[in-house]
Amino acid sequence: MINQLLLLAYVLAIILLSLKLRQGTFSGFVLSNRNIAYPAVIGIAYTAAYFSAASFLGGGGYGLAAGMPWVIFCSLFHVGFACIAWIMAGRIWTMAKQYDAKTVPQLLERRYNSPLGKVILAIIMLILYTVYLVPIFKGCATLFQGMIGVSYLEGLLITVAIVAIYYAIGGLPAIIWVGFIQGVLMLIGAVFLYGGLISAGGGLDIWERIPLDVLSMNGLNIPWQQTFGQAFSISLGLLALPDLLIMIFSARDKRVVRFAGIYGPISIAIYSVCIFSLGILAYGALSAEQIAPFLKNPDGLVPFVATLILPKGFDGIILLAAISAAMSTMSAIVLVTATSLTSDILRYLNPGIADRKVLLLTRMIGVAILIIAAVSAINVPQQIVPLVAVSMGIIACCVLVPLFLGIFWQRGNETGFIASLLASFLSVVVWYFYGYPLIHPVFVGLICGTAAYLIGSLATSRPEGVKTTG
Repeated sequence: MINQLLLLAYVLAIILLSLKLRQGTFSGFVLSNRNIAYPAVIGIAYTAAYFSAASFLGGGGYGLAAGMPWVIFCSLFHVGFACIAWIMAGRIWTMAKQYDAKTVPQLLERRYNSPLGKVILAIIMLILYTVYLVPIFKGCATLFQGMIGVSYLEGLLITVAIVAIYYAIGGLPAIIWVGFIQGVLMLIGAVFLYGGLISAGGGLDIWERIPLDVLSMNGLNIPWQQTFGQAFSISLGLLALPDLLIMIFSARDKRVVRFAGIYGPISIAIYSVCIFSLGILAYGALSAEQIAPFLKNPDGLVPFVATLILPKGFDGIILLAAISAAMSTMSAIVLVTATSLTSDILRYLNPGIADRKVLLLTRMIGVAILIIAAVSAINVPQQIVPLVAVSMGIIACCVLVPLFLGIFWQRGNETGFIASLLASFLSVVVWYFYGYPLIHPVFVGLICGTAAYLIGSLATSRPEGVKTTG
């Protein structure tokens, strides 16, 4: 009953905040009119939007199979890429301001003077973000199932209802402010879980109880090379996922972006170390009989640990933290996916469409995307992490190359931009099905995308009218 009451209070708070932040214009709905003035809000909301239930469940349990390499690689890549992302954030904010860009495809369209490139990127985002939502829905429904006793299907329905309400009402302002609250809950939940397992394992003596093969960097049941690729692919999203970049776009000025770059990496470091360590800590805190059911399906470990080792009521905080991880990511993804269809594709086909109609369609299509993803999540693979790694990695590849090279290399042009998009997308998909399994598809996508960008740009004329960023 305590968990149900906490959830009810949480949902009511989200709805009230969303109503307060309700926006009546398209710019306000998708970009908060660039008026977010609090660095901590943007920095922690960025962290919340990046980490989802896939990290809380899949990332928390994956160490059972991958061992210590999962902890080391995930922590190092996440913290390292977070620092790079926030170092670059000021330049990205300046470019978005100069081009008056409200979406990432629109930003790259104006940098390369390429409406076609914008549409191609928007289509890629529409497909892959919908796929990416599926494992997040699975994670959220699994949480509801394990911690408040509803069925998996009922968990999916509850998730759709909550996210749809505050997405459709508040848009990006609600997503950022609710995301800030959700990020704080996520950090508290991660620390509670980490501390709870350490305590259950006898404090620092827990490391003596963990088998040596779990702590070996050779990997446990998964080769370290495969773990390295998955950790790299997932954390690469910190540099270029559109649902994160729009939070940078929303800052009031460059000073806000600069100071948000302090809160973002610190919160990511705390969360990464705590959550990605849970799988290996379980070997030192739980019995072999308790661990056995989760060796084939690690995604159920975190709810089990929360209900087993935390005092009554504290497991409710974990429920809210994990649900927050899911919903903060979902809402941001739905926003950028819906706007990629309405603002980027629909406006390309019908430039004269009114803002009011685009806003209405963005709300409606976002809810439709949530429903489609939830239906698709009724039957998904057992493990969340591999599915997230591929879908997130493709989007990151497609955006990262033209975004970063477009900032630093003014020679890049429309041909290079389009060639990079197609090469990144196609090479990752082909390698995923036919390539060598120990080399992650995202490495191939980055190499092919960069090569295509450079060759395409150098083989054609120089771009005209490219603005520089400071």
